Amino acid sequence: MKRLHLVVIFSCILFSLLSVAEQSPIKPKTQGEVTFISGGVGADERSAMQAIRADYNLRLLFSMKRTGEYASDVKVHIADSRGNTVLETVSDGPELFAKLKPGRYIVTADRAGQVIHKAATLENKQTTSLSFTWP
Repeated sequence: MKRLHLVVIFSCILFSLLSVAEQSPIKPKTQGEVTFISGGVGADERSAMQAIRADYNLRLLFSMKRTGEYASDVKVHIADSRGNTVLETVSDGPELFAKLKPGRYIVTADRAGQVIHKAATLENKQTTSLSFTWP
């Protein structure tokens, strides 16, 4: 009888953990061949982003220079070396992570009309991080 109680209790705990894991505040999106996530507003989202950051090879961070505050609602455009758009989106928070094929890219971040361009080279199993800071 004790065993049956333990099995029932363990099953309930496992089910609870699985339902919490499925309610992650961050949902991956796909555009063409690129899978990406953005967010990082609040402790839950930051934790969720950090938990899956290893799955993405390009990491972008958006912030303000004087205050150090994070920025969101940043328009992001990523083009490959031929100028083809591979991702065009608006960030849901101060972080955006993307899975890109190895290659060279130009990343453009636009916050309220202030545009910053940065180059990124992605090689196999290498992660590249870029920070965009506005005055």
